[in-house]
Amino acid sequence: MVDCTTTSSFTEHGVDRGSALIQRTYYRLAAAGLTEFESTDRFFDQLEAAFTWAYIASTGEPGVPPHVEAAVEDALAWTRTRFDGDEDVDVRTELLPRFYSELAAFHCAYRGENGTFEGY
Repeated sequence: MVDCTTTSSFTEHGVDRGSALIQRTYYRLAAAGLTEFESTDRFFDQLEAAFTWAYIASTGEPGVPPHVEAAVEDALAWTRTRFDGDEDVDVRTELLPRFYSELAAFHCAYRGENGTFEGY
């Protein structure tokens, strides 16, 4: 298996820089009017949708592979727990980079040889 780092986690999907996914996710959240953090189901649902569409737009893939989907779900759970009650967190500079960092780590753990899902 190829080395996997936060920066290179999505290289196998054609994404050379994780910052591109963070930026596209933020722009999608902003388009939904969510530039301020809210510890609500609505916010996290929008975060999931924003990342999913940022991923699809960045990769050109028709959907999200199972191992990426699992990484997103676990990163959302981690982010929800980490930032619960922290209404002062900055979405663009704090929340999204941490969300992506965790997502990339989960993605590295969940992808197997040739990028196949190995479960948890």
